[in-house]
Amino acid sequence: MRSFLSLASFFAAGALASHLGSTSEDWRDYTWSYYPENTADELKELGLPLPEIAAPITTVHEHENYVVKLECLGCPFRVREYGQVVEHWQENPQDNSLLFNFSIAEDKRSLLVNGKQIYPLVLPANIYSYQVPANLSADIMRKMVDMRMMDKSWNVGTQYGSFEISFEQTTMMTNERLVQLLQFDITHAEIRWIQNPGVALLNQPKQKLIQLKLSQENMREGLKIKSIELVEQGEKITHAKMPCGKEAPRFTQVFRATEWDYYGHIGTLAWTWKKATGEATDWLFDHTYLLFALVFVLVFLRRRIQQRREAKRAIEDPEAGLLIIEDDEEAAPEHVQDEQQVEPELEKLVAEEKISDEAAPVNGDVDVVEEKKEEEAELTVSDESKPSLLD
Repeated sequence: MRSFLSLASFFAAGALASHLGSTSEDWRDYTWSYYPENTADELKELGLPLPEIAAPITTVHEHENYVVKLECLGCPFRVREYGQVVEHWQENPQDNSLLFNFSIAEDKRSLLVNGKQIYPLVLPANIYSYQVPANLSADIMRKMVDMRMMDKSWNVGTQYGSFEISFEQTTMMTNERLVQLLQFDITHAEIRWIQNPGVALLNQPKQKLIQLKLSQENMREGLKIKSIELVEQGEKITHAKMPCGKEAPRFTQVFRATEWDYYGHIGTLAWTWKKATGEATDWLFDHTYLLFALVFVLVFLRRRIQQRREAKRAIEDPEAGLLIIEDDEEAAPEHVQDEQQVEPELEKLVAEEKISDEAAPVNGDVDVVEEKKEEEAELTVSDESKPSLLD
């Protein structure tokens, strides 16, 4: 059963590699990335010679591409066992190294490390480095280079742990014309986002850094790696002179991975603004129904305010009020009346108002006549009640 699962995994990895830009479609070409190399005892039992150890610096293309195997003194060793989901730390960590792929970009104007630009430095430089045994064989190193394991196009899982890198970078002019010195000093290697996180400080006395000389003699050829070497941190060049004899200025930049996140450099004004707007946008997307409810309430309030204004207008101007009522009754989807149809209606309303105004005083006269009749009736009664002279 276990052999069947292993075979199925290999076929799956080969199928995945064939669709993710890797250099081979044969799953057997990737077995070296899943299983650890044979130990010296295993090779002895098999009657095989010990392999050649990979050099600290492997030349891929002269002046353009180099792979550096930087020894990580005192670093814990991350173990990724085949078939296991959770990684763990080796109890007695073996000697190990970090891999860095230095290459000139296609535009010949910048220097990349593991696919990220470091010269000129662009922050945040989210660089990840594979951790390998210090005695990694030259054969496996060659396979890593040929199959581009350290390029961003590599998407096949491996046995090697991947560390997030923090570094200090210094650049300065040299006494050579159009040649700059670049010192790439790793300060931290850490794993943060998965189970069993950990961090390593590269500050041991014999810890080395990577030192390069970059030249750009003309625009046509572009940037070149003139030389690359490993030097101990305590022996790095701290100052140099320019061709004119003056002291060369030094420019040092520090990148700490934990000080950056998705929104930028933590604690800065730009980070605060981006974080606030980003979280507000995420909240709105998560609560879309509230946004629709707010729109509904605003539309309802606008309608109520409009009705109040129309009612107030009707009280102040009866003719306008009648027009508003007519407009409400004849609202969409009915067609709006033409001006010729509206004018007779207005004339009719005006005529009715004139008739009502003329009728008001006539009613008043009728009341006066009735009052006079009542007074005459009272006078008649009073006359009849008086005694007659004949009596």
